[in-house]
Amino acid sequence: MTSLAGQVAVVTGASRVVVPADVASAAEVEAAFDAAQARFGPATLVVACAGTADVLGPLWMSDPNAWWDAVGVDLRGTMLTARSAIRRMLPAGSGRLVTIYGNLGDRQLGNVSAFAAAKAGIARLTESLACELAGTGVRVLGVHPGFVRTPMTERLAWSEPGRSWLPGFGVSAEQRWGDARTAAGLIEAIARGAADELTGRILLAGDDLAAVADRCRSDPDYRRIRLSLD
Repeated sequence: MTSLAGQVAVVTGASRVVVPADVASAAEVEAAFDAAQARFGPATLVVACAGTADVLGPLWMSDPNAWWDAVGVDLRGTMLTARSAIRRMLPAGSGRLVTIYGNLGDRQLGNVSAFAAAKAGIARLTESLACELAGTGVRVLGVHPGFVRTPMTERLAWSEPGRSWLPGFGVSAEQRWGDARTAAGLIEAIARGAADELTGRILLAGDDLAAVADRCRSDPDYRRIRLSLD
């Protein structure tokens, strides 16, 4: 089950169903989970990936309602998706929740404060949830998908606000854009249980999960989330 800005897509085997929903609405997220569970049974893997980076420019020039709405889609949307998923996974004693992180949660860049604040919040939310769920059989992991070409990153690159407030981003984006296959491979590995030992961490697309787990065993502090992925 994957949360998007305006819909919830449920995939099982070869089947797929899309349920229109506002991920910032608790009632609509709950209704989407109910619809999915009625058709497919309880979710075993949930990926919360709603987000928007449409509010650009200096904070003091931003409309406060638009700024807060942007944070709400990403951070509140992730929280509500996690809440609905976990409440259904706990009775089964198993399940995996994936949150989607992004560079701006730990990089220094102006004019994208709503998106950056939301992503930093998601990192800490991921760690907090993993602590709360310790011993329950429900795992929570964050995934940084890399620099993927999406409608959102295209708007950042080519829209008038993007060109105004993020000069040079469009040129660099066209040189660095990738697709989502590496991230999809990581999520498939998470679904198989290959990252269960790493619950609470942010994982990068392309990470060697065995190597990350080995380092966490030898250096427990490496499990902690910081505002840097170095």
